[in-house]
Amino acid sequence: MSAVSEQTRSSGVPESLQQEADRHRTLAIQRDKLLQEIRRLPGFEQFLLRKQFSQLRDSAHTGPVVILNAAEWRCDALIVLADVDHVIHVPLPNFPFERSAGLQKMLEELVGHARAIPCDDRKGDPATLRGVSWESLLSTLWNNVVKPVLDALAFSTPGDLSRIFWCPTGPFMFLPIHAAGLYGTQHSEPGHKVSDFVISSYAPTLATLAPSSNSAAISSEDLRLLLVRQPPSDGLPHLSGVAMELELIRGIVSNSPSAQTILRESSVGTVEEVLSLMKDADWVHFACHGIQEGADSGLCLADQRRLKLRDITALSRPHGGLAFLSACETATGEKGLSDEAIHIAAGMLFAGYVGVIGTMWSISDALAPRVARDVYAQLFQNGTRPDHREAARALHEAIERLRDSGRASFATWLPFIHVGL
Repeated sequence: MSAVSEQTRSSGVPESLQQEADRHRTLAIQRDKLLQEIRRLPGFEQFLLRKQFSQLRDSAHTGPVVILNAAEWRCDALIVLADVDHVIHVPLPNFPFERSAGLQKMLEELVGHARAIPCDDRKGDPATLRGVSWESLLSTLWNNVVKPVLDALAFSTPGDLSRIFWCPTGPFMFLPIHAAGLYGTQHSEPGHKVSDFVISSYAPTLATLAPSSNSAAISSEDLRLLLVRQPPSDGLPHLSGVAMELELIRGIVSNSPSAQTILRESSVGTVEEVLSLMKDADWVHFACHGIQEGADSGLCLADQRRLKLRDITALSRPHGGLAFLSACETATGEKGLSDEAIHIAAGMLFAGYVGVIGTMWSISDALAPRVARDVYAQLFQNGTRPDHREAARALHEAIERLRDSGRASFATWLPFIHVGL
């Protein structure tokens, strides 16, 4: 034994291991000291520490936050309320993981089927594919997911519209929770759809709903609204509805002269120009093509380039405000990363916008101008500086009107959603 020890000592191995251990110990001590310094700074007291539930609870300051958790062995809803010191657990026994994955597949079939039909044939016609229908998908979500949550919250009076924030995981990321309900003439009376009880928004994380200076009261200064249209050099099919859409927005703003709004528009539509303009603008409206491709997801701009997700998240802007993404697939999740919010709308939140209007899949070029018109008309209706916190309600009412008009199919009104505050 002593011979072995002597050989080991002479080889120098214990000394090198000791030196490495000393280096790790020194680095650990330096790290702890650095963290202590950071936590002494105002606003960084909890830096890299686990959040207390009281902090998470603050995220529900505007309305209940519902985390939809999907695991292979069960699915549950977890409700966070601002004035309740614990999570409200709502089991979803009739909605196992296999069923959520099945609805996701059903949705893919229905959306694909709708895309294959000429636009003129979609007006109000229910899309059915081998016995699969939008009505069956949305009723399944209503009966087994959304209604149990509303019952737990005691939301039983139609028309008394509270805000609610859905924070989905797994297959829930791809399902239209905001449209769950019973559709058809036999269910025409209020009380059979989620939209009869609440105004739905989505949230990629609780942190995106936390109170901040960006979500505080609106400024008394002029609102700077940036309009970004499809540039002619994006290399993609021309969107004939874009010109009408922007003209409608200009008309609404000009007819509300006391709304304290300065309109700005991109001229050449390059990535560099748009990023520069976004830094100074309070709100932004994109009317162009959008593509969902993971980290390469983006809005299609001049010279066949994209304003990519990484460009958006790297943008540092303190203005808060609204981003209206009137483009396809701007709030579409990534299949391989269903527990991560990898889409353009989430990127806008991380860039500092407080609320985002986005789309879960492709949208109709003919109907997009109508949705934009109705949203902005409501936001500017009082003749005062519009409040981005009213965007969710404005979209809710715009989609209600579009749906009830009978001129839009499920596939064309369903994709519009609100994300954030």
